[in-house]
Parts: sequence; C-alpha cells; structure tokens
Amino acid sequence: MLAKLYYGTVKFYIRLKQHAFNLLSCLGCGLMAKLSDLGFFKGIIGEAIVSTYNKDKTPNAAPMGILMEDEKHLTIDFFNSTATCSNIMANRCAVINLTSDIEFFYKTAFKEANPDGKLPKDWFEKSQIVNAPKMRLADATIDISVDNLLPIDSQKTKATFKIELINATPKCPQVHSRAMSLTIEAIIHATRVKALANDHTESKTIKHLLEIIDDCNKVVNRVASNSPYSLVMADLIKSIHMWRQAQ
Repeated sequence: MLAKLYYGTVKFYIRLKQHAFNLLSCLGCGLMAKLSDLGFFKGIIGEAIVSTYNKDKTPNAAPMGILMEDEKHLTIDFFNSTATCSNIMANRCAVINLTSDIEFFYKTAFKEANPDGKLPKDWFEKSQIVNAPKMRLADATIDISVDNLLPIDSQKTKATFKIELINATPKCPQVHSRAMSLTIEAIIHATRVKALANDHTESKTIKHLLEIIDDCNKVVNRVASNSPYSLVMADLIKSIHMWRQAQ
C-alpha cells in the first residue's frame, strides 16, 4: 500500500515537472499556456485571487478556491452575499491571478489590512480581453467569462467559466516552504472566524478554527520566523483578537 502511494506521488511530481517544462516551452514559442501547465488538476482545488470591477469601476479582489473542469473551463463556488459574486453577476467576467506573494492573499482577503481599508489601485490594470482588472505583479493571469451560473442553495452559486486568455511569466523553479501553504490555510480559516464572530451558536466551530490557526502560526514561526509569512500571521492574530473583543 505504501509502495503504491509512494510511486503515485512520484508520478504526480513528474507530471508537475513536465507541466513546468511545457509552460516555459509555450512561453518561448509564443503559444498560450494551458491550465495544467499552471498546476491545475481535475479534482484538486487551487487557491488564487479573483479580480472583478465594482459598480463604481474600482477594482475588487478576493482569494477563491478554483476547480478545473477541463483545459477550457474552471468552476468557482461563490457566496451570494460577496462583492465578487455581485460583480460576476453584473459583468459576467473576471480575471484569475496566480501569485506566490502572501501579502496579496492576505490583503485581498482582508481589505482592512490595506491603507485606508482599500486595495491599492496601482496593484491593478485593465484586462485587454474582459471587463475586469488584473493584478500587475501576478505570476500568471487567466481572463475568464461566465459560461453558466447554477444556484447551489439560497446562499451559494456555482459559476462555470470559459478560458479567454492565459498570460504567464517565465519563472525559475522555487523551493517549497510550508509557511506559504500554512499561512494561506490560516487566512482561509480566519475569513470564516470573522464571518461567524457574532454568531454565538457557532462557538464550537470558531474554537476549532482558532485551534487550527494557532497550529499554523506555531509552525510558520518555527520554519519562517522574521519572514513575510510570520508578519502576516502576526497581523492576522491581532485582527482576530480585535474581532472577538468587538463581539
């Protein structure tokens, strides 16, 4: 059983390496990269930042979990109450931004972490393909348009998007840090803590989420002390304390 798991893992990483090679090859010959070149796999949720325009044409962006349907389609489940969902309904398009910069994940998830509580406008420029902003310093951007909207329940909608254009910058392979994935995990759980902070019936859920965030924080500070990850975690913990005190 362990041998099968090992060889399955090896095959998975060989595929990742081949996709990286294919991506660089595509960039070198002017061809558009494929979703699989960017690390998307069917059945695996990828985390990226989805950017849209608000009604007043200011940029909006938020981290989202994204699933690949095939090389030409992606799906995202939105909460109907979010600005991103409203903007998708109105504009029928968006840009998916891939980045390894943890600050972008944090400050798009929690707008109050930015100066004046707003996303810096100089982070964005208008897409030439769809009516949406894209992040100027993203490692890759995917311009998408709505193909289908399907209500999941009274609170959520599943959106299927068609790929219009993929832009990717050549980038050298990098070592993997546990701090990156753990900080993203903590940010995701913290969004739920903030949403449930005033709901006293969810005290057990909040306690469980806080325990996970605390575990993430401990590991981040062990493997990446005095780093952008530890700085984000420190600010996130501070914000959580403020939310809870405001109850």
